[in-house]
Amino acid sequence: MTEVLQANLFFFITAVAVVVFTIFLCVAMYFVIKILRSVGNITERIDEGSETIAEDIKQLRTYLAEGSLISQIIGMFIKSKRARKRQSDFDQDN
Repeated sequence: MTEVLQANLFFFITAVAVVVFTIFLCVAMYFVIKILRSVGNITERIDEGSETIAEDIKQLRTYLAEGSLISQIIGMFIKSKRARKRQSDFDQDN
């Protein structure tokens, strides 16, 4: 083999290797971009969920500070006792 033929063969093999590597790199980058988009969507959902949780905690804190939550819980028990008493009174009348 002559030196010119060896050089041409080397450059041909190198060119094919570069093309194959470039195609592989493009496919890999496509999947990396797809994964990053998914991660972005997940972080947006987490962010929205954390805002909702923060609002709920703020409302709970407000209820506790005002005493509304405790009074509502006590009110439920008192109302249920009153309702049972009224129902028993109603049953006795009939």
